[in-house]
Amino acid sequence: MEIIPVIDLMNKVAVMGKSGNRKEYKPLKSVICNSYNPIDVAMAYKENGAETIYIADLNAIMNNGNNFEIIKNINFVNKIVDVGLKEKKDLENIKKFLNKDDKAIVGTETLRDINLIKEKDIVVSLDFKNGELLNYSLDDILPYIRENIPLIVLDISSVGTQRGVNIDLIKYVMNKTNNPVYVGGGIRGMEDLKICYDLGVDGVLIATAIHKGILNLKEIIHKFKD
Repeated sequence: MEIIPVIDLMNKVAVMGKSGNRKEYKPLKSVICNSYNPIDVAMAYKENGAETIYIADLNAIMNNGNNFEIIKNINFVNKIVDVGLKEKKDLENIKKFLNKDDKAIVGTETLRDINLIKEKDIVVSLDFKNGELLNYSLDDILPYIRENIPLIVLDISSVGTQRGVNIDLIKYVMNKTNNPVYVGGGIRGMEDLKICYDLGVDGVLIATAIHKGILNLKEIIHKFKD
């Protein structure tokens, strides 16, 4: 099971927040990096063993500018990147800022053209809030997705809350697909990682528990590496 640390980018700095209330997000404070410069944070992740990191450009997602140049400059580690893609031209644009092994995320929160999730070399984020998939039904989405495309089960309501993973939601998605499944939102600590591992989850997105020192990034990457 892959451990993928997260950077939320807003106004050129790494930020932390809860439950998707993005206007209230504050500059990052972390035990593994004494800077909220996103390049420094990404380097700290890499130095602690991360092979892939997840970046969410909150400005782009909220249609309030973007941080594409910063994303481009994080060129020393593989990335999966959410910039709020809506249609094909958005995907073509962000690819100009990505390395060859990076992947753009197509998320249901912002997606307008459902045909976009038919693309190759993407990651599809199933964005849930309060238990509901945003903007689509799961049964409408899944037939469009190629069988090898990774899916992120992102519980936006749980982001930053450390209230635990939504086991029922993870099982619900995994019972409907054979695609690789990644989980984001609500990780409290080792117990939640073990739950995900036992469920057969392919990877976990994690930030708050790392930055607060509840989990040691290097240790959990080693522990859950297949």
